[in-house]
This record gives sequence, C-alpha cells and structure tokens, in this order.
Amino acid sequence: MSGGELFSHKVKAEAASAVTGRKRCEACLAGMILFSREMSPDGILLQTENRSTRDLFVRLTEHIIGEGSVAVSKNDRGARPPLYSMSVSGRERLASLFDSLGIDPCGPRSVSMIKPPSEQNFGSFAAGVFLSCGSVVSPEKGYHLEFVVPTERLCRELGDMFAERLMISGGTVSRKRASVLYFKESEHIEDILTLIGAPKSSLELMNVKIYRDIRNRVNRATNCDTANCGRQNRSALRQIDAINKIKASKGGLSKLPDELAELARLRLENPEMSLSELCAMFEPPLSRSGVNHRFMRIEQIAKETEV
Repeated sequence: MSGGELFSHKVKAEAASAVTGRKRCEACLAGMILFSREMSPDGILLQTENRSTRDLFVRLTEHIIGEGSVAVSKNDRGARPPLYSMSVSGRERLASLFDSLGIDPCGPRSVSMIKPPSEQNFGSFAAGVFLSCGSVVSPEKGYHLEFVVPTERLCRELGDMFAERLMISGGTVSRKRASVLYFKESEHIEDILTLIGAPKSSLELMNVKIYRDIRNRVNRATNCDTANCGRQNRSALRQIDAINKIKASKGGLSKLPDELAELARLRLENPEMSLSELCAMFEPPLSRSGVNHRFMRIEQIAKETEV
C-alpha cells in the first residue's frame, strides 16, 4: 500500500471511530448507502478497499436489521489492497432498513431520497459519504481530496451541500461511469477532514503544509543568497582585473587619485569581501553607492589605460 493510500485509510479509520450515538450512526449509514455503488428497493452494494468502512457498514446495518443480514466477499488483487463487497438483499429486509433510516429508494438517485441530516449530524452523514466513495492524497504528495459519486446529479448535490455548510466549492470531472467532486485547496481539505471526525489527520495536513512552506522559504533564501554570491564574485573579479591592468601600466596605481588608490589597495588585499564590508573599512564608512561609483571610475580608467 502506497503512502497516499495509507493516509486515506488512516483518515477513514479515524472518521469511522468518531461515529457514535444512534442519530449519528443513522446519519452516517444513510450517507454510506446513498453514495454506495448500487442502491435500489432490490438491493444495496457497497465496495471498498478499507476495512474500517467494511466493519462499520456491517455493524451499523446489522444493528438495524439483524446479524448476518450483510453478505461480505473479498476479492484479492495481488499487490493492490483487496476489494471488499458488502451487499444487502431481500425486499422485506431492505424495506425495514430504508424505513429506519428515512430513505425512499425509488426514483433517480438524489439527496431528496433521504431525510435531510440535521446540522448536528451533518458531519456524520459526510463521514458516511467519505467512507463510501471518498479518498484523500497524503499531504506529503500534494493536496487532493475527492468523492467518486455514482451519478452526476448526486455529485452536484453533494457539492452544493459543502458549499452551503462549509462555504467551500470544489471542482467536478467525469471519470469512466462516475462523477468526481474534488478539492485541491489545503484549507478546504482541512475543513472537510475536521467535519467528518478526523481532526488528527487535519492537523497532520496542517503540519506538513507549515513544514513545506518553511522549507520553500529557506530554499528561496538559499537560492537568493547563492545568486547574490555569484554576482558579488563576478563583480570582485571584474574590479580586480581592472586594478591589475592599471597596476601593470606605466605609473601603476600611483597615477590614481588618493581615494581610488586606497580602494584599489583594499580590494586587492581583500578579494573575497562584499561591497558592504569594503564600505565599513573606510573612516568614516562610505556608502555602497559611493564605493560602487569609485569602482566604476577605476574600471573606466583601466579601459583607457595602455600597458
């Protein structure tokens, strides 16, 4: 299992463990069923790679309609995590489950099929949706959380629910036979993880983001310092070349005005010094522009000098 998959599984385990209390459990199960692979008066099919999702769905469903009412199968897929399929069949059994959760399974798949979750229980409903069809990339790799939704209508309605409750908006895209609602803003992902009962995972994302921002700032500063050192070294070499040209000419450095001769001597004695450091060696100290202007005069004299 890759690092990205591990983080997503960890989020689901945390969210699943946070679902407690009858009302919240019912809201969570309603979200899982509504966003499952298949849902109709004849049956429910939910598929997942996540054991926490599998165990929670079985536990919540069998609590309502009895032990053994959920058929679970496992499809081993080699290097990939196994795929678990949980199905519920039997019209009477399904009718009892739908009635207990306030779900009308008839008609096109829509949030109108369920009793709207209360403000208090919306987080548990969203947790059920995420457990059923959501995933999130490890923050070490980037910022991406998505829901692979069975229908375009349901995808749009889920986006509207997040916009209304959290004041955030995601993007949508079609993928094979599904519609995908995705979020790429780290703050939006943090809000969703906190909402579904995974605050530790949200905090981990924040910490990774802070570390990455600090590292990027350090890298930018280092790159800037490196560039500045390169420019400084090139300037010093150019100045030394000009001074040596004058020094080798008739009259040497003695033909320079006193203020230029002093600067030329200091540069030859201190080739590694920056312009600011050279400024500080004068009494009183000179400005950077003043020293720079003197070097320009020295370089101009060197151009006019014939050895």
